[in-house]
Amino acid sequence: MFRIPGLFLMPRKTDSEQSKAKAKAAKSSLRNLKRQFGKRMVETLLKSPTLIDDIDKIRAAGVRIRLVDGPCRAYYDRKKRTIYIGRWCPRNYKLISIAHEFVHALVKPTLDPIPGKTGRQEFINRCLEEETEAIVHEIEIVKELIKAGTPVDPKELEWLKRYRRGGRKAIRKALEKTITSTTGEDYPEYYGSWYDEIVPPAQRIP
Repeated sequence: MFRIPGLFLMPRKTDSEQSKAKAKAAKSSLRNLKRQFGKRMVETLLKSPTLIDDIDKIRAAGVRIRLVDGPCRAYYDRKKRTIYIGRWCPRNYKLISIAHEFVHALVKPTLDPIPGKTGRQEFINRCLEEETEAIVHEIEIVKELIKAGTPVDPKELEWLKRYRRGGRKAIRKALEKTITSTTGEDYPEYYGSWYDEIVPPAQRIP
């Protein structure tokens, strides 16, 4: 530490020191993931640079990743700042789900409708756009895994095919008829129920 009368200055880390610190943090994160998900899942994770970056951002933001018992599903709990993934989901599905929920947690968080201000259809459309964003992002991980020779779930391949045929617009259209992994409703119905649960009848806007 350098001293100037009345002022204390901490020495700045060199680029080399910053790189070493970042590498150390990354190794620590990987060790934690190995304990949580197993060696084979982390080996697959390392084949996706985008997913590695996602997990670094998730850790830096203080968002946790936890396995949950029950049927295969994935979701982000805003109050607990935790991504939950079904313990018995296939390994590659877990990885792709982390990328998907990363978008919901940090890139495009879903905000609750405001009673008397947010329209029901407006809220449904906004949520569908956010879900589209999450799927477009997970497709990037799917492409990286395929490039590395890693098998991918048929459902994920279907999203990739849709995207190649019609881009983001095709994903958005397909979502309107897609069933959620958490409630068994289609997405418009799911988001509509969310709206109805939060907004009192007297303050709802079509």
